[in-house]
Amino acid sequence: MLGNLMDFDTELRILGKPLHVGILGTHNTITKEDIHEKIIHPLMSVLGRLPEKMILPAEGTSSAYISLWAERSQVETHSVDADWRKFQRKAGILRDARICKEATHLVVFVGPKSRAYEQTAIRLARQGKRVFLVEPNPIEMCEIVVEG
Repeated sequence: MLGNLMDFDTELRILGKPLHVGILGTHNTITKEDIHEKIIHPLMSVLGRLPEKMILPAEGTSSAYISLWAERSQVETHSVDADWRKFQRKAGILRDARICKEATHLVVFVGPKSRAYEQTAIRLARQGKRVFLVEPNPIEMCEIVVEG
């Protein structure tokens, strides 16, 4: 009932539902300053509070910087490994699916060559997830809004 009267984030705050932010993709050339100034600070400003959990891929520079911030901010982190030996080419897909399932909100890093994560982000936004897309050059974060 509350969902009709308020937005998703307000409902999460009022009802005390957990806020879990998942990270998809990575930027290996991103700086720590860019992570803080262009991603974390704007994201926390939009969300209005710290998440209870950050769900990250186990590899990647951007994941490492976000994990460091989360630990300093006393936010629980959960690193999700891709089992490349067992699942080979499907490992990344399975890791990302697990992150998407556990997250209430997503930050998606789009690669400079492949736009596959962008299509994934749009699909997840259509499914009702709140999704923020990070473009590589220049580094910019924007929320995906899907018209219903």
